[in-house]
Amino acid sequence: MSTFMTHNSPRTASEKLFRQIAGALSRRWWLTLLFVIFLVLTILSFCLPIHNECTFWYSLLKTEALNRLICLLCLTSFLILSFSVCNSLTEVNSLLRNENRVTWSEIGKLIAGGVWVIGVALVFNLQSNGTIAMGFGLSGAILSWVFQDRVKGVASFISLRRHHLLNIGDWIQVPKLDVDGKVSKISLTTVTLYNWDTTTSVIPISALQDGHFINLQNMTEGKTYGSRMLKSFTLDTSVIRPLTEDEAAFLREKLEFIPKEEIKAGALNAHLFRLYLHHWFMNNPHISLQPNLIIRWMDHSGSGMTLQVYAFIMEGSLAGFEWLQSELIEHVVSSMTWFGLRLYQSPSGYDVRKGVIHIDNPDITKEAVR
Repeated sequence: MSTFMTHNSPRTASEKLFRQIAGALSRRWWLTLLFVIFLVLTILSFCLPIHNECTFWYSLLKTEALNRLICLLCLTSFLILSFSVCNSLTEVNSLLRNENRVTWSEIGKLIAGGVWVIGVALVFNLQSNGTIAMGFGLSGAILSWVFQDRVKGVASFISLRRHHLLNIGDWIQVPKLDVDGKVSKISLTTVTLYNWDTTTSVIPISALQDGHFINLQNMTEGKTYGSRMLKSFTLDTSVIRPLTEDEAAFLREKLEFIPKEEIKAGALNAHLFRLYLHHWFMNNPHISLQPNLIIRWMDHSGSGMTLQVYAFIMEGSLAGFEWLQSELIEHVVSSMTWFGLRLYQSPSGYDVRKGVIHIDNPDITKEAVR
């Protein structure tokens, strides 16, 4: 923000609208001066009375063709100056995160464009000249087709801003465009984002309206139940078995969330593990019990049985969420050993080369062969 402000008048950074406009005009003093000159000439060409004894310059100023040219130059300079000032105000108010002024600055561009079109129509008397009117209508149709993306962008801007679906500073994701970051600027046709990988993306605003985007701002501000954690753990089925009496006694001393009567010899270790995780997540201060907390078994596959954890972590920031999620995953993995469980992993080349593949109970295997 400081880099931008060093190139602007202090009035541009003011919170008062009139001071911002004055600052933007002072930065483009030459364009402002040009507009004032054409405006004065336009007023003189239409307002000066006609009399018989007139000088050469006076008579030249009253020439119809020259009058139209002066009016056209006045309207064009007004359009360029308006767009330049509105762009400057949009830039400043985007940095200040003043949503209303950003919207009105962009709408000011539409108003300036409308004034230019109406002014040109009046200058060339289009209401009485059907040929010229038809020519302008055809030109307008062609321009609308050529600039249809910009027209869609304007419509998308109005729709998104009216329903407050997109604001400066919002964290959004656009999966189709592989964009994930915070909105730093919104204009009539584009949205500028600062991505989490420190890159900057500029995407058409119509892509948000036509496609699919996710606004995560409410979650980061704590207005939702939190950030969703959805993780799956595939367990090796070869170690799923009933508990022995010694193992049950160990777990009764170790665990505090499961009712003691549930922990007994013969109970399935996978069942107790799922029961433990459910109660442990319920009692975790970082986990929201709404809208859902689900610990469930998924379909069995050739790799083993998959246990899925579906929970909401009450942390909106990306760094905080990832840190807590990593701690939760580490606890799930480490607590498996208490129940005699382990994650499934296919044998790697290292296992084959080092000969670490072995049979846990060769006697059982011999019995099976007999």
